[in-house]
Amino acid sequence: MKINQSLLRIVLTFIISTILILILGYSLLARSFYLWGLDNSLAMNAIHIQKIISEQGFNSVEPKLDIIDTELYRSYQELPTIIQQTYSPNDLNALEHYSFEVKDAWYDYPDSAYFVHPAIAENGVMYFIVNTFDDQFLVPEFERIEDDMPSILVVSIIAISILLLLGLSLVQYIARPVNKLHQWAQELTLKTLATPVPEFGFRELDELAEKIHNNLQSIEKTLSRESQFLQHASHELRTPIAVILSNASLMEHLWHDAPPACQKPLKRINRAGLTMSHLTETLLWLTRNKDYQPKIETFNLSQLTEELVEEHQYLLGGKDVTVELALSPVTQSLPKVMIRIIIANVIRNAMQHTDSGHILIKLEQETLTIVNWGELLKGEKSDGFGLGIKLVKQICNNQDWHYQQDVTDNACTVKVIFNKSVK
Repeated sequence: MKINQSLLRIVLTFIISTILILILGYSLLARSFYLWGLDNSLAMNAIHIQKIISEQGFNSVEPKLDIIDTELYRSYQELPTIIQQTYSPNDLNALEHYSFEVKDAWYDYPDSAYFVHPAIAENGVMYFIVNTFDDQFLVPEFERIEDDMPSILVVSIIAISILLLLGLSLVQYIARPVNKLHQWAQELTLKTLATPVPEFGFRELDELAEKIHNNLQSIEKTLSRESQFLQHASHELRTPIAVILSNASLMEHLWHDAPPACQKPLKRINRAGLTMSHLTETLLWLTRNKDYQPKIETFNLSQLTEELVEEHQYLLGGKDVTVELALSPVTQSLPKVMIRIIIANVIRNAMQHTDSGHILIKLEQETLTIVNWGELLKGEKSDGFGLGIKLVKQICNNQDWHYQQDVTDNACTVKVIFNKSVK
């Protein structure tokens, strides 16, 4: 199933997701800034203690110093167990500073924090300057910082609100010309092509609109040339076709004792003339305006159907095809020209595409049903349903009539209902 995506929705989702990720990332970093600052401060403090030890001597300095709760450990074995579990002797290098936190979850306050600064005494022995802070110190410090500083949650909400407003403003700024282009393209017809292309505020949209307009103008010119050619050609052909049919009919009427060798060519002339007449009528209809409404006439629909069946009997010449007529007497007030084109085309389609078998032509009230069984022409032997069926569909759509065609391996059923209320 095809999913229609909205470009503006994707842009808005991307902006919101980016904002939330940034806010979350910086919120997590903000909680680490205090420990980072404390770590740097204690590193400077350890350097100061080293100077004191160098001046006073290693053995003269008490293990417990009154400088930010600092403790002095004279060997690795004296270090607290948790520091030994975290760092091996080889992990600790002089003049480096190490720190780590102990907490239950990554988002909790630390239960304790350790800051270790190894150093080398004058006698070459490594000693360790350690600062230890438990939750009784850290939690009040974090709470004090949160009280003194604006709440991260409040800042996040304000930042998200501002960025969302900016994002929505940007989306609306982009959406207006896009919607304008969409509405303009929907309302664009052959009648409105003469109207200049409006400006949409963005160079890319203006170029796209100009390309759409130019392409439609090119298509309109091509259609206009083809329509004019079909109209002129069809009108020019009607007179010679009428002359051919009338003279062929006259020759057939006067030449009763014509030899068999001449009768066949004369019948072929008549059939070709009828085919050309139907084709001309079809081309004229195709070039007419879709709003054109022909004259409504009252006529016998069953009689017209019977005449058209007789007229197209030549299509069954040399074929093993039987035709069954089930025509109920029906008189209707309908556009006779359109009805004649439709019935003629569906009958001709059935007779042309049946090589052998049976054709049923049934008429009941306003419903015409044509079913042909047997061997249907396929592949290279068939020229498809062609222009005639396309014209039938076009007329039915124009008049809001019902057209249905079902094709199986050995049968084709066509149903036309000349009633706008039936769908």
